[in-house]
Amino acid sequence: MNRPHPASIILLGLAVLLATSFRDGMEVFSGCLALTLAALFAATSHLRLLLRRSGWLLLTMLAMFGWLTPGTPLSSIPGASQEGLLLAAINIARLLIALSTVALILKTLPPAELVAGMRSLLGPLALLKMSRDRIAVRLALTLNEVEASRNGESRESGRMASMLVLPASVVGVMDFVLGALAGALVLVAWLA
Repeated sequence: MNRPHPASIILLGLAVLLATSFRDGMEVFSGCLALTLAALFAATSHLRLLLRRSGWLLLTMLAMFGWLTPGTPLSSIPGASQEGLLLAAINIARLLIALSTVALILKTLPPAELVAGMRSLLGPLALLKMSRDRIAVRLALTLNEVEASRNGESRESGRMASMLVLPASVVGVMDFVLGALAGALVLVAWLA
């Protein structure tokens, strides 16, 4: 079986994010647990890096929702409200779902395939007279700079390529399966 088109993988990740935006309560917490565990086992380094960079955001969300949302005061946690902490937990779970999804996508797709997938998904921009190639080149340059800074390379080292080469991918059966799964996920989350 051939590897799925990068756009299919990105589309499935977007469907997961969209589907979780329709859910609340235990469904969000269950999805968060499942995706975070999957990312911990499959994309540990990517998830750890994303969590480290998002630490202050997570802490801010807890403080803003937990202590600044009016509601039933908790005697065990001064200043916090029951509704605020529940709202904080749901929003933190949604952010963890997003970070886990991104970590899994980054683990699955090398930078060139990520750019190729994004370029494919940006095809409809041609109707608005916008160049998807320009966006793809900017994304590729950004990813190149991120990789270079992660590896400790300097700008003067001459690592910039004069040509952007994107891998060619063919749409196959697996792409239709992933597309159907993404559509079903969004539809079920929206209707339920």
